[in-house]
Amino acid sequence: MESASQSEGFGRVATYLRSPTIIITIILIGVYVIVATAVGDFANPIGTSENNGNLLVLLLMQCDAPTPIFPWTVLTTIFLHAGILHIAGNLLFLLLFGFILEGQVTKNQWFATFFITGISGSLSFVALDVVSSGLTGFPSPSSGLDCAVGASGAVYGIMGTAVGLKVVLLLIFLLGLNIFAGGGTPAHLGGLVAGLILRKYWSLGGKSFRGI
Repeated sequence: MESASQSEGFGRVATYLRSPTIIITIILIGVYVIVATAVGDFANPIGTSENNGNLLVLLLMQCDAPTPIFPWTVLTTIFLHAGILHIAGNLLFLLLFGFILEGQVTKNQWFATFFITGISGSLSFVALDVVSSGLTGFPSPSSGLDCAVGASGAVYGIMGTAVGLKVVLLLIFLLGLNIFAGGGTPAHLGGLVAGLILRKYWSLGGKSFRGI
């Protein structure tokens, strides 16, 4: 027979496991472990996989020439991370702002925010490559592919949706966040803009939507 405290404990765990923030966090960690195990490098799995020509990663990572070689990678690349610090930083802000967003929207809206802003970030990266290719010829076969990985576009999107532009800019200033870091500027900006649009859209839908 279970005690009342045990039932409450199981209930709390079940609640957390239904959290979209926790679900996505577990998926991101799981994908990182699978990829790192497959290439035999937990510190720098993407770099090692590129050097070794690992087929799994090459099929999932977004590489533009100037448009994506495989169109599905605008989605799958969101779940890949270059290294431990890369995924740790994204998970930190995903957990912080993901829970804030959960208090403002439905579960379906939360998942929609993650995927829409993440894909928007990927497409922003593509757009920059297309424009650069038209203006300068980069990327080109001689210069190699332009590749990107990570959920930072979705994370910036969730930040923008959860707290709005003013708070995001304040946090960037106070915490010293570098939105231009790692060559991911277009993805960061694209995800953030998409998040701000979704924030406005959800509000117009008649739902109370307060930031912090």
